[in-house]
Amino acid sequence: MSHVRRYLICYDVRDARRLRRVHRAMRDIGEPIQFSVFEAELNAGELQALLEKLGELIDAQLDSVSCYSLTPECQKIQLGKGPILDGLILV
Repeated sequence: MSHVRRYLICYDVRDARRLRRVHRAMRDIGEPIQFSVFEAELNAGELQALLEKLGELIDAQLDSVSCYSLTPECQKIQLGKGPILDGLILV
């Protein structure tokens, strides 16, 4: 079994249609933290497949996707309102 790691994945997509498609792809694999920020636990194959899928959905000249690996020692500190966990649907 492949090693699973946590990732923070953020995106900035300028077109509403592409944005909806990216959001749908992300909500299928991760937990929404903010409107364009997700946390996901993925193995290497899942990460590669996700990045390939997102690469097909975005316009690389206008949009961006950033993926940050979170180390096991990474401690989350939350101030203010918590993350959006339920009911986040982009229309």
